[in-house]
Amino acid sequence: NPTAQGTGTITEEHIKASLVSAVEDKLKRRIQEKVNQCQAEIQTLKRTQQELNEGQSKINDIVGRLERDQQELTKSITVLKDKERELQQALDSLEKVDGIDVDEAVTTTAPLYKQLLNAYAEEAAIEDAVYFMGEALRSGVIDLEVFLKNVRQLSRKQFMLRALMQKCRQKAGFNA
Repeated sequence: NPTAQGTGTITEEHIKASLVSAVEDKLKRRIQEKVNQCQAEIQTLKRTQQELNEGQSKINDIVGRLERDQQELTKSITVLKDKERELQQALDSLEKVDGIDVDEAVTTTAPLYKQLLNAYAEEAAIEDAVYFMGEALRSGVIDLEVFLKNVRQLSRKQFMLRALMQKCRQKAGFNA
């Protein structure tokens, strides 16, 4: 084999070196692509891990709140059961007492207070009547004309009762 350095002839060694260089370049590109792909997957996995960690802390906060709420509800249930027992005992004791006159159960110390109490009770009854008439109108039991006529009458009476209550409060020295 004559060495053809400088003669411009391509030898087997040149071809071999060129092929080795081409294979090395191709392998380097493929390895770099795989490295880039792996790095991208690692970044995605890191973001996913961060999101999962944030989600876990949110879930832990929610679970903590739910546990506190459950404890509060348990306490409230206990208190309510105690109150229910007290009410039942009170009802049982009231059932043993015969003949309670409701009108005498609430007494006033002066005629002015009795007038105020009666006006308040009547005004509350009118308010209930207006509400139930509105419900009757909505459900179609009464028509608009009947509703308006009765509400107008009840409203006048309610206005007079409120004025009476205000005068009674002023005479009694209460805040009007």
